[in-house]
Amino acid sequence: MSEPLSNSPRSTHISEPRDASAPAVDPASAGSVQYSVLAQSHWPGVELLLCREDIRQRTLWAIDQPRHTVIVHLGGTMRELDTEIDGVGATHMPPSPGDIWLVPAGKRYASQATGQVITYAELRVSPDADVDVGIDRRVPMEGLMPRLGHRDEFLHYSVSRLGRLSQQADDLSGMMAERLQLLLRQHLYEGYRLPAAKVPGPMTLPPRVARQLSDHIEDGLGQRIALSDLAALAGMSVHQLLVAFRRTFGTTPAQYILAQRLRRARWHLLNRDDDITVIALACGFASHSHLSAAFKRDTGITPRQFRDGLRVRPLD
Repeated sequence: MSEPLSNSPRSTHISEPRDASAPAVDPASAGSVQYSVLAQSHWPGVELLLCREDIRQRTLWAIDQPRHTVIVHLGGTMRELDTEIDGVGATHMPPSPGDIWLVPAGKRYASQATGQVITYAELRVSPDADVDVGIDRRVPMEGLMPRLGHRDEFLHYSVSRLGRLSQQADDLSGMMAERLQLLLRQHLYEGYRLPAAKVPGPMTLPPRVARQLSDHIEDGLGQRIALSDLAALAGMSVHQLLVAFRRTFGTTPAQYILAQRLRRARWHLLNRDDDITVIALACGFASHSHLSAAFKRDTGITPRQFRDGLRVRPLD
């Protein structure tokens, strides 16, 4: 029925993947097992798993499937997380609740983590799952853009809500869940589908260069990062970099850097007692107010509200 993050090994030791046909672990015994399924629901072309996993020992995850996979970190502490999506680069920062990974169909995802007991959701979407684009026309969700540690409050809250609805047995919860998964399909299609290819095809970054750029950005988040330096690292002109970067990462270098700085700030806010000004400067923002303005534009709340717990309530 299910397996942790698509047949991932349990630890750094080589082990057989969980048998996907085996019954899911009883959630009532979740405290004594490494992995349990809290809820699981299916709709045509879409599957949701709400999972709890003990990652106090180093845990390896891998995905290489013909379906799209959206992973949402819902709760629990990760001390370390290294993640890579084939051809897109890597990220080495642990997540905060609400961080999202989108693994397109056919892309390889590899990750290793250590921490405590975590809760996460997997939304698995077939490329054949269709969406309504108006005038009695439906199209399949074939190509989606990859995301690493991305922030999307609608996706976060909607998947959390879908997980709670899936834990209920009544018919009204079932109807609301059915409607919500249709909205999630629409959101994924409108916000993450690959742009239409042009002739000739747009330039993309080689996987090695994408990895070098993502590592360089992550290592330098607390410092000034210049487009000219990124272009030199990629061996391109600035214009070529802008075109290839957007095609590869689905966003501009500036937007990507801002997203990574906000991600690091969120983790520090939840896991460190440093003053917000100290966190702002360490993450590459010019001041407390600079971080606050960017944070509120991104999440709708201030860093202090985020730290004080203005989050979606934890799942049982």
